[in-house]
Amino acid sequence: MTGNIIKISGIIFGITVLFSGCAREVYDITWQGIVADETNGRPVPHARISAAATYQQNIDETAEINRYSLSDEYGRFNLSFPRAFGLTVKVNAPGYLGGLQYKVVKKSVLKDTLFITPHPFDASLIVRRMDFSSFSSEVPFIRETRILDQPNGKNLVRWGFDFLSGQNTFHLDSADIWIEINEQNGRIILNASPRGGIFPVQNSSPEFFLTGITQAPETGYQKSYILNGNEAGFFILCRNGVNIAKMIPEDKICVLSYTGADGQTVREKGIRFDYLFQPDLKNRLSFPVSASVLDMDGKIEGVSN
Repeated sequence: MTGNIIKISGIIFGITVLFSGCAREVYDITWQGIVADETNGRPVPHARISAAATYQQNIDETAEINRYSLSDEYGRFNLSFPRAFGLTVKVNAPGYLGGLQYKVVKKSVLKDTLFITPHPFDASLIVRRMDFSSFSSEVPFIRETRILDQPNGKNLVRWGFDFLSGQNTFHLDSADIWIEINEQNGRIILNASPRGGIFPVQNSSPEFFLTGITQAPETGYQKSYILNGNEAGFFILCRNGVNIAKMIPEDKICVLSYTGADGQTVREKGIRFDYLFQPDLKNRLSFPVSASVLDMDGKIEGVSN
């Protein structure tokens, strides 16, 4: 009898240890927050918040639910998850160091501030390159349209690209460039903002244009341009009429499909591109280039003069 009691006690103890190792999950999580500058506490707009919610898939394994959001002009963001016991959070914003945090989820409504650190230097050049090994919504991508499949039909939104913030935008008055695709002949038309412009560069290679041509023209920019596939690249005069970007678009159309944070199916049609952006107004026509630019692959970095 004593032996049986010992065995039963051992089983109960083992079950207790097993379940104590499983984290307690929270369901229907709503996360509201603000991205702020660590040095002065000011909100950081247009920051990208990527979060992976970890949950117990079964008694032996965990799994993740990935979501992302962009902070608005006041640094605010919202994310939701069906279940989780922990969140792994990554924050990226132009001019700031990338940050990675882990948060234990103890309640269904979360409110907090994510602090990020500015670059320790004034970046004189912003570099973005395409990643040909993978294609995701993080890749530089000028969407012509963004189609949401909804119960009552399709919701079509036209997008542009804002070099000043390094983000896509569906407000064309805050876009430096956007595209139109002719459905009949497949031609891609680049359009610039009222104060901006497009300057095609011929008789060069794309790589030499990106790293070798270091001076942008002051005049001669067009308001629209039809891609013919022979361009080495383009100088883009931004919507403020001052800043300059150097851009190499693909001459083919890509379609990106994924499930959004709200569970809706999203299809985005557009073109991918590489670009260099000069945020320094004192040297706005100059593109200082170092050897590290050749190694860039879907990242943002500063290159000092």
